[in-house]
Amino acid sequence: MKSSSGLQAILAKERLLAEVAREIGPEGVGKARRDPHARRRPRPCGLTIHPGFGCPNACLYCYVGDVLGKGPMEPRPLSLRGAELSYALLLNPYFVPGRMGTFLAFGAVCDPFHPALADKTLDIMAHLASRLGNPMQFSTKMALSPEIIERLPRGAPICPLITITTFEKASVLEPRAPSPWERLKTIRELRRAGFKPMLFLRPLLPGLIEREVDDIISEARRAGAEGVVVGALRVNKAILYRLRRVGLHKAILRRLKKGGSSISSRGLLPVPSSDIKELVLRAAREEGLMGFRAACCANAFVASVPCTGLCWLRGFCTNCPNRCASSVPDIQGEDIAMVLERAFGLSAQAIRLKRGKLFIRLRDSPKSGLLKAVRVALEVATRRPVILRA
Repeated sequence: MKSSSGLQAILAKERLLAEVAREIGPEGVGKARRDPHARRRPRPCGLTIHPGFGCPNACLYCYVGDVLGKGPMEPRPLSLRGAELSYALLLNPYFVPGRMGTFLAFGAVCDPFHPALADKTLDIMAHLASRLGNPMQFSTKMALSPEIIERLPRGAPICPLITITTFEKASVLEPRAPSPWERLKTIRELRRAGFKPMLFLRPLLPGLIEREVDDIISEARRAGAEGVVVGALRVNKAILYRLRRVGLHKAILRRLKKGGSSISSRGLLPVPSSDIKELVLRAAREEGLMGFRAACCANAFVASVPCTGLCWLRGFCTNCPNRCASSVPDIQGEDIAMVLERAFGLSAQAIRLKRGKLFIRLRDSPKSGLLKAVRVALEVATRRPVILRA
């Protein structure tokens, strides 16, 4: 194969599966097959890794308790061991292993470095780093000790996102989480250990962040942050009710009304905040920090690979030094055809590269689920938009 290491990695999945299967045995294989990581579709930031479920921090703006239906709770660790999680990912048809493969994002329904989960997270990271090598990213509000940081694997790129939302109202909005000052110390310790920590300024709380942004970014720069990743607030009725208790609901309601959105009790609704994001990004640049509209961009920068989210094509790029567009891998039509046949059992009728997009027409008519998985995997492997038709 002459082209992309991402395409080569798709073909390597079968060999890696066999190797990991020998390591975990039939019982481990069965556990991995039943786990959602074997089927989960990647989000824009990457494929989410859940080392546990639940969080006790009781942050008023948090959706985790609402999603899990249990409110603030002591996290329950994932039952899979690191090797079993690797096997589950290799089973996932969306997943591409390797440095040029799928980005992995730790968190979403837990804080991966809560004391109840830190050992599990480190076990998973160690196996993924040694066996698969995918870029990894984690977000946390925990105070990471030098001992925990020393245990972070060095065999694959790791992008730490340290979440800070507010100084002024942290004790009210995040009543059980470590203080922002402890998190700044975590940034300092990570930088001292050779990592490239990022300030994760999220969620952006209208009516509060506008008056705090300069102070938060300035303190993060002093602590050693490399950049700032912004993240919008998402709300439902329960979250809005909690924020009403601290007087932050009016600015949110105004933005929702202006955007023509109606809030529900179930789904999470993003609060329009493009103007606030731009305010934060300007403040970051003024402090000499990189600003990222998307978490995947920070992960790409740390790993020195093009962003899997194709953000430079989709309006999220902030022209960071990574220069994704200039490092898109070369691809050959015959290599695409080989991957389609060997990895997915599909035959290509025509393959064409036009204006940076990859157009593929198949001879077969596979199930729509397989088509989605093939398109996502090929977009990651080639770092190009893929238009796939049967």
